[in-house]
Amino acid sequence: MLKSERKRFITDKIREENTVSLEELTNLLETSESTIRRDLDELESENKLRRVHGGAERIASLQEELSNQEKSIKNVQEKMAIAKEALAQIDEGDVVFIDAGTTTELLVRELTFKQVTVVTNSIHHASKLVERGIQTIIIGGFVKQSTDASVGQLAVEQIKRLNFDKAFLGMNGVDENFFTTPDLEEAVIKQLIIENARKAYVLVDNTKLSQTSFVKVTGIEKASVITNKSLNVLTKNLKEKTEVMEV
Repeated sequence: MLKSERKRFITDKIREENTVSLEELTNLLETSESTIRRDLDELESENKLRRVHGGAERIASLQEELSNQEKSIKNVQEKMAIAKEALAQIDEGDVVFIDAGTTTELLVRELTFKQVTVVTNSIHHASKLVERGIQTIIIGGFVKQSTDASVGQLAVEQIKRLNFDKAFLGMNGVDENFFTTPDLEEAVIKQLIIENARKAYVLVDNTKLSQTSFVKVTGIEKASVITNKSLNVLTKNLKEKTEVMEV
């Protein structure tokens, strides 16, 4: 098969299934791993896909956002390690904000402190926290179906009045300068949370590094990043501008 035909096959496969593994492509195209790797590298340089460990994935649009259900099945082990590192940053007596999201949901599952107060904009998180007997304050507002996050002016006004010892947030994109997210209203909420926290942590698995979404939340120097180890060159650059905790 010609290189152009292989590359067309790969891009069609990515378009249909969103992700593809190196092993699968090697079997389907009946060629060597080294050949497929070169094809994937070329397609990445052409901005046709994004290379990930063991294969490649479709490049998301700036405004694309997966639902919590879709996010929950991706990179679970990495997210669990990130959540445990986040847990280690919480002290007894802290007032903590925990953002809506799948990685922060794992932090909620791990949280066993009784002498903490947790503020959250997630109905799902609030329910789990109350079950554990943890003092919980829930932010009101319009609930976004896809992410379970309370957004809008009511949420903004409530958050403006509160201060936090620590805040833990998810994010869709982290580049050399900014944290980004697809949604304008969620961006406002996240920015306020970071501003009102003595210490803010952004919890992202390394697939979010070097990614950019539609709306800038704030500069990366405003929060520490907790992520899993990555060969991504951005990690090195981030460490020059903010604290990066790799697990």
